[in-house]
Amino acid sequence: MKESLLADAMIGSHDSDKAAFEVGKGSTKIMVLSEEQVMRFLDPNDLLRELESSFGALARGEVQCPPRPEVSIPGRGFSLTMVAWQPGMQICVKVVNVFDGNLKLGLPNHLALINLFDPDTGAATCVMDGTYITGIRTAAAAVVSHKLLSRPDSRVATIVGAGVQAREHLRLLPLVRDLEEIQIASLEFEHAEHLARLDPPVRHRLPRDTFADTGDRCRLGQGRDSCIVGWLSPATR
Repeated sequence: MKESLLADAMIGSHDSDKAAFEVGKGSTKIMVLSEEQVMRFLDPNDLLRELESSFGALARGEVQCPPRPEVSIPGRGFSLTMVAWQPGMQICVKVVNVFDGNLKLGLPNHLALINLFDPDTGAATCVMDGTYITGIRTAAAAVVSHKLLSRPDSRVATIVGAGVQAREHLRLLPLVRDLEEIQIASLEFEHAEHLARLDPPVRHRLPRDTFADTGDRCRLGQGRDSCIVGWLSPATR
């Protein structure tokens, strides 16, 4: 196989005088990764470290990340396309589809696909499921902020919300702070109760009660207005 690819490449090198429509991609290989494979290969600690580094590069103007276009499907949902490139990295194009009615069909509300391209040639190199990455990356971004802004001696954290993001925060927060307890608050008390069963140091509480003795808070949700500002103490981050 390697010999065949090399032969194709050598032939192509002598065909520079061909017209554009005469040149094909040949036997270019594209890696395909399923959600299960992505979950198996993606290490949370590596994700946090690389994400923190990339945020620094973004702040220094080293990353191209244009605003994402949106396509709306009336009565169903919307589709977002996100493109980014950083020197030394692959070109990345992610498509995220948000369809709130999917849970009734046994599918996640957020579905995503990630495509990678060679920055030297533009050729596709990888197609992977992006649903898991989207969930854990969003949480990881907040956890990186938590690491930088929270007090080093913080021992109690509160997660407001009990959905997919709450689950990922529950996994990642202990990687950046030595927490003794994580509290979960949700308008749907049974959801918080269910999530709390996943980890013994986690407990579920009524929303207002969670802020009585916590120093760090992660609010998860799509609402534009915060309903908990009046419950925060001056020391809360």
